[in-house]
Amino acid sequence: MAKIKVEIDSDLQDLIPQFIENRKKDIESLQSLVANNDLSAIAALAHKIKGAAAGYGFADLSGIASEMEKAAKNNQADPLKGLALDMKTHFDNIEIHFVPMS
Repeated sequence: MAKIKVEIDSDLQDLIPQFIENRKKDIESLQSLVANNDLSAIAALAHKIKGAAAGYGFADLSGIASEMEKAAKNNQADPLKGLALDMKTHFDNIEIHFVPMS
């Protein structure tokens, strides 16, 4: 898969390594929750990822998390495995470019 270029405000550069580490852990947790079909926990964690990703400028990651949250809240377990894989694949292929945005 080709790298997914994401432009992030250079003012956030010092915060991104911790953001990346936290999302790696969250994605691992999501995969486990999906395997266990824990819909309420999936919805809560996907909501957290959605907000954090949006706040740091990772719009596509936030969008996948939003789809996961909606599916889990609507008791739709079928799409969750695919969405979790989409999230991991997307995350693994992000290429961050820091740009001044202010």
